[in-house]
Amino acid sequence: MLIRKEETIKKQNSADCTVWEYEYPSDGFSFAVALIKGRYPQEDSAVNTQCEEIYYVINGSGVIHSAKGDFPIEKGDLYHFEKGEKYWVEGADLSVSIINVPKWTPEQYKIVK
Repeated sequence: MLIRKEETIKKQNSADCTVWEYEYPSDGFSFAVALIKGRYPQEDSAVNTQCEEIYYVINGSGVIHSAKGDFPIEKGDLYHFEKGEKYWVEGADLSVSIINVPKWTPEQYKIVK
């Protein structure tokens, strides 16, 4: 199955974060690409309550702030978020590919203090 970029679903998650979701018929995992130019989320922290998440840095740089510490990231780096891990990201034209297992859903995603 081929999914072209022009077939993606573009979402403006915040003023600093744009996501392109690649939709396909699987509940096993999901794939997206995000561009972060600033802080995401803009306040507090994000958490996925039902899925693990992987960020692979395509371009740019940033810092992942997690309950586990602060992690500078740059092109070629990969960060694995465990299910339930609270985080926020600072990006400087940070372009990441995102894989979630199982498939990401808005119902399991939370903004928390």
